[in-house]
Amino acid sequence: MAVRGYDENEEKKSYGSVFLLGTSLLVAVSLWSLWDDNITRRPWKKYQTEFYRLDYRKAKAAYDEENKKLEADPAYQELVKKLAAEEASLKSGDLAKKVKALNREEIKANVRFTEIDQGVKFIKSELEEAWYEYDHAVQQGRNTRPYQETIQQLDKEKARLDPELEAARQKREQIKEEIKKLQTGVKEMETQLSKMAEERDKWIRVMENATVNLGPLSIYKIPKIRQIVLDEFDRNNFDEPTGRVDRCQTCHMAANRPGFENEPQPFRTHSRREVLLADSAHPPDKFGCTVCHEGQGAAVNSVQQAHGEVPYWESPLLRGVKAQSSCASCHLDVQKLQDAPLLAQGQRIFEQIGCTGCHLVKGYEDLPKAGPSLRRISAKVDPNWMVRWVQNPHNYRPQTRMPNFSLKEDEAVAIAAFFWSVSKEEGEKWQEGHPLPTGFREGDKELIAKGKILVESIGCKGCHGFADGEVATVLGKEKEIIPNLKNIAAKVGPRWTYHWVKNPRDFSPATRMPSLRLADQEALAITGYLMTLGGKSEGISGIEERLSDAKNAKRGEALVRKYGCFGCHDIPGMEKESRIGVELTTFGSKTLEELFFGNRADIRHTWDDWTYNKLKTPRIYATERIEQVMPQFALADEDIKSLRILLAGFRDKKAPSRYAADHSQRVVQVVEGRRLMHQYNCIGCHEIENRGGFIRKYYQENPTLAPPILNGEGEKVQSPWLFSFLKAPFSVRPWLNVRMPTFDFSDQEDNLLIGFFNGLSKVEIPYAYFDDGKVPKENLDAARVLVSKEYFNCFSCHKQGDRNPEGPQEGWAPDLTLARNRLNPNWIIKWLQDPQKVQPGTKMPSFYPGGPDNILGGKDDKQIEALRDYLATLGRKGSAADGGRSASR
Repeated sequence: MAVRGYDENEEKKSYGSVFLLGTSLLVAVSLWSLWDDNITRRPWKKYQTEFYRLDYRKAKAAYDEENKKLEADPAYQELVKKLAAEEASLKSGDLAKKVKALNREEIKANVRFTEIDQGVKFIKSELEEAWYEYDHAVQQGRNTRPYQETIQQLDKEKARLDPELEAARQKREQIKEEIKKLQTGVKEMETQLSKMAEERDKWIRVMENATVNLGPLSIYKIPKIRQIVLDEFDRNNFDEPTGRVDRCQTCHMAANRPGFENEPQPFRTHSRREVLLADSAHPPDKFGCTVCHEGQGAAVNSVQQAHGEVPYWESPLLRGVKAQSSCASCHLDVQKLQDAPLLAQGQRIFEQIGCTGCHLVKGYEDLPKAGPSLRRISAKVDPNWMVRWVQNPHNYRPQTRMPNFSLKEDEAVAIAAFFWSVSKEEGEKWQEGHPLPTGFREGDKELIAKGKILVESIGCKGCHGFADGEVATVLGKEKEIIPNLKNIAAKVGPRWTYHWVKNPRDFSPATRMPSLRLADQEALAITGYLMTLGGKSEGISGIEERLSDAKNAKRGEALVRKYGCFGCHDIPGMEKESRIGVELTTFGSKTLEELFFGNRADIRHTWDDWTYNKLKTPRIYATERIEQVMPQFALADEDIKSLRILLAGFRDKKAPSRYAADHSQRVVQVVEGRRLMHQYNCIGCHEIENRGGFIRKYYQENPTLAPPILNGEGEKVQSPWLFSFLKAPFSVRPWLNVRMPTFDFSDQEDNLLIGFFNGLSKVEIPYAYFDDGKVPKENLDAARVLVSKEYFNCFSCHKQGDRNPEGPQEGWAPDLTLARNRLNPNWIIKWLQDPQKVQPGTKMPSFYPGGPDNILGGKDDKQIEALRDYLATLGRKGSAADGGRSASR
């Protein structure tokens, strides 16, 4: 039967080409899939192979170099020849014959020892059996005599063999020792050669570590994932701790290895590896890489994915100096981090320029207002000056911290009118009790000259500049923390100036300006001098009427609320106003979708670019519809860079406590105390933490007349004394013209500063008790001799109560009668041992080691203790240290 549709030629057709094509495609796709899976999606394999190749080449080059040095080293080559000769002698020479003879003797000795040892063991076994039979007979009440005789006989036999066994053992050990002595020469020379070739052999191990042997072949190591898991470092959406997988060192294999500092990435050694990756800092096996550098640590499919530089990844790689922003995630005290200078500078700028007046940031909530109180501003400043200052403060002081709000003149007048109206009542009341001082004569040359001398000598220049280019403490690159007074006469008048320098807190109780405890005539002289700096402000037509206009004041109030002036200034009626800016606590975690670029298509849409331009030109993203009010701070690019790094560290994730740096109470005290120290500009006069002491540039000829350096102050002085001194400063060095001001610190501020100094010095117990009543008389007698003119002549420099030393004042030193209450006894010991180590550059001579031989047996430690005991009792009423008299305090 015929099949419908059957073509008898169908079976004659060939499909070979189709199968060939299909097979070819299958092979090609299979090869591509293997390539894609093993090469394209695993770029780390290529990097590891390249690194092993690089590592091997560098090690081979270093090995060849070391080998050439050894080949050219006569001592090494001579030792090689000696070793060869010694080895040859051991193989076929006289030594070989001796060794062979000893080996034969050793075999005999081993046989003899084995025979005797085996005999002893058999006897011990038989003894065990005899004792068992004996014990069994006792238990069954049978006759034990046969067993006792057997035991006695075996004991005698063992006693006979024990000396023979010991003799055989000693003979065997003796032969071994003789063989060892014959071979010692070879081993010693091998040890010497190994030590001389230690550097070369190190590179052999490196080459072996970069390769693997497959039979006769040697190939580079097989690449493999290198992974670190940070337990409970992250948290999931349910706020549960989860581990973080970090595979960065799969590619960056040289990160913790020296010798690759000049190689390109990813083969480069980590910068400052010895410091940053040390076990005491951030060991990679504990911290990995993403803790500091961010990125997508678990990704290995591509460089972009591993670096987190892909859409919607929230923490891309932090490149270059931006990695400093991560320090704030673990470290509370970033100011002490040597490798995060931009972060530290950004924090100082952020704290002191007034950012927290508008923006809330966790950890910075309680910072004081950056600007002065305006409660009595109408009694302080010239109205013309005030309008021009409000309109553009940078015209008057280009380096001021006060930002420019880009106001029109009528807006500036309105704001000034508001300030004038709310401060008028308090201002007038203050003026009634503070008239222009009698005796003030404008232009009095004698008064002006005296005032200039006082300004230059009592410490005013620790904070203020008085001419172009004069600046004390700088914030960031060029901002002045405290005003330059070169044009102060344009701002204020003599009445306010006199009462201000006399007692700043009488006018403004919250001011940072301290009191220098000026006498009336001193305050008058300084006022006279200051009124010569600058001229009166240019008058504005009808300014008094405009400031008194209620409509202007009302409009000014609206503008003040709009621009948030109360964030930096204390303004009557606005004490409870909230910040007008957005919270920045997690600003570093903001995504691009959360940043408003306005209509600026010319600015790259990145977090870095948005932040830079916002700080550079704050209103750059304003549009016709959306107004922006952030003012212009005129920051230098360097300061913007520092602030940007700080802001990048404001993230919504902080490191768990097990990974965080020290957050102890000591560190908290240091951080809070340093803020207070910066707030009051202590570093204007004093060098603290090896920073500051800016006034010292005026004392380069006589540094001893400058304010003291306070490095190590917590270890040096007693806390009760420092508390009292900060409360009521007095002159420890009365011959100095520069004065320690009175800041009227509260008890809390006083304790913060004491905690700061103690924390810096790591003083665990801030109070030291010294029982001066138990000081040995022998020590006091010896110390009186040591301080005398015949020996150390201490009082040729140091004051002793009311007795001044001889010589010029620039060579004088502090009153030693204050040491009992002022100095820590343990610090006195440390100071006398090596003054230069405690305070480099001090004029205090070093008397130890090498004290007098005829005092306290010539023992330095005893003499130093005696001097400590003497100072700890000097000045005490009836003290033997000063001959039973009480030194004047």
